[in-house]
Formats: sequence, structure tokens, C-alpha cells
Amino acid sequence: MTHPNYRRGFLLACASVSALCASQVSAQDSSANFTGPLLTSNAVTLPAGSWLIEPYLMYYQSNAYYDEQGNRHAQTPSTRQWQTSIPIYYGVTDRLQVQLGLGGAHAMSGGAHTDGIGATDTSLGLQYMLLDPGADKKDPAVSLAYSHRFPTGVYDRLDQNPLNAIGNGANVDTFSALLQQYVWLPNGRPMRFRATISYSLPPSRVDVRGVSAYGTPQDFRGNVQLGSSLGISTAVEYSINPQWVLAMDLAYSRDTASQLKGMIGQGEAATQFARRDASRDVYSLAPAVEYNFNDRIGIVGGVQFSFAGRNNGAFVTPMAAINMVF
Repeated sequence: MTHPNYRRGFLLACASVSALCASQVSAQDSSANFTGPLLTSNAVTLPAGSWLIEPYLMYYQSNAYYDEQGNRHAQTPSTRQWQTSIPIYYGVTDRLQVQLGLGGAHAMSGGAHTDGIGATDTSLGLQYMLLDPGADKKDPAVSLAYSHRFPTGVYDRLDQNPLNAIGNGANVDTFSALLQQYVWLPNGRPMRFRATISYSLPPSRVDVRGVSAYGTPQDFRGNVQLGSSLGISTAVEYSINPQWVLAMDLAYSRDTASQLKGMIGQGEAATQFARRDASRDVYSLAPAVEYNFNDRIGIVGGVQFSFAGRNNGAFVTPMAAINMVF
């Protein structure tokens, strides 16, 4: 049986990926084009009046988990999830862009599955470029970003199917700093480095009723206080030629402890319930290959997989995206 804490970690992992999937195409010279790695965001904003759409398709799989000491254990039944994530960006000015994140998911575990495809949480944000790398790209690009995640995904009152929990019910504010730098190798080919660090404030207390993403029973009523979240990712891309690029992301995420409180049962039979879920950590890699048709359209495909963690599901997530600038 999947422990609720690990199942909730799996459901939120894809949301974290959605928040990071901002691999925007920036203007390139004719000898090198980049679509962007799978996870680490672009510090260069879009030119004024430009649109970028990058639909992702992901397949999350988990049949193990990391315990409190970081040891890996097998887990049955396994958990799987198809998810699509659609980040949309618009350049308001050459330094300011707005971004919208939409998505849907379908989860499976054992012989059970979600009732169709559910909408995931929705994000809306702004990004401002503090330092412009210039036309020759010799200087670093540095940006600051803010996003708010709205709880549009179902998370409680799930009847008897906890897999229908696609969200977590929380309004989440996230602040990020982004860096990008080009380096030219002796053979004349460029490498592009990226780094992103994001911090999400602890959200307000979330009301929880019935079967939920938090492993509560049908007759539960109470609330959960979630902790803060930290995400760090770095990436390197190597341009083999104008079309082909090799990419690799290294990512770390941490969610601090949460507290679930409430009542189970009705009337005189009701009893108090309290559970503290420990903080969770996970480290992952995401190798990928990019193919660029030109400087405005490219595709990227690869796999993100965890290699260490604590109180978190171990996972493998193949994914692919098409990056389009208009």
C-alpha cells in the first residue's frame, strides 16, 4: 500500500516540474540554437510582443521510496501518472514577461486510476531581467521572478478514490533568482550554463474534508498547515551543431514538515486526529537531447530520475516538449 506521505510527494512532484519548465528559446546566432534543458529556467526574457508556448508530456513512475535515513525501499503497488504541462509566456517589454502555467493529469496505482483527466494547479507569474547578456552573450543574464500557484486541482472530498487528488489545496507564493551564462570552447562550439533557486513561502492553513491528498478517511474534517519549499537546479547544454544539443539538469527540492489536525467520526463517537509529516528531500538528474529546427522551434526529450532523497518517493519520469516562439 502506498504511504500517503509518499503518494502526496508524487502528486506534488509534477507540480514542481511544471513550475521549473521554463526552457525558453532566446535569440541565437546561425551556428547555435538552443531549445533549453528539461528543468532549469531561462534567465533571458522574451523580446517585447513575443509569445512562447512549450507543451510538455510526462510519465511519472515510482515503485520505491526513501526513508528517514535516506535508504531506498521497494514499494507496492507502484504509482504512475501521465501529466501534460503547458507553460505560456508573453514579453511585455524586452526585460519583463508574464507567464501562465496550465496542466492536467491522470494517475494510476495498482488496479485503480483517476476518474478521467483532472486539472492540475494553475500558476501565474512575472519575470524581470536585471542584467542583459548583450548581443554577443559574453555577459551573464540575471533575472528575478515571482509566481502564485492557485489551487485549481482537486485535493479533498474525493469519495473513495484518493488518486483523484491532483492538487494540494494551497495558494503558494514562489520567489526565484535565475542565472544564465555562455562559454565558448576551443573548438568554437558554445556551452550554456543555467542556475535557478526558488523559495515558496509556507501557505495559509488549508481546510481538508473527507478522503484527500493527505491520506485522510471519508469522515475526516480538519486542516493542514504546509511548510515552505526550496528548489535548486543547475543545467549545462552543449551545442554539437546548429540543430543538435546535449543537455543535463541537476535538481534538488526540499519541503519542510507539515501538520495535519482534525476530527474523525461524528457526534459523541468523534475523536481527535493529529499527524506530523516530516520534511522531504529529493535529488534528481535529467539528461536530455534537443533538436532545433531553427531559432524559434525546437524539441527536447529526456528523463528525470531521482538518485537520493529522504521521506520521498523514488521516481523515473520520461518527458518531452516542443518549444515554439511566435
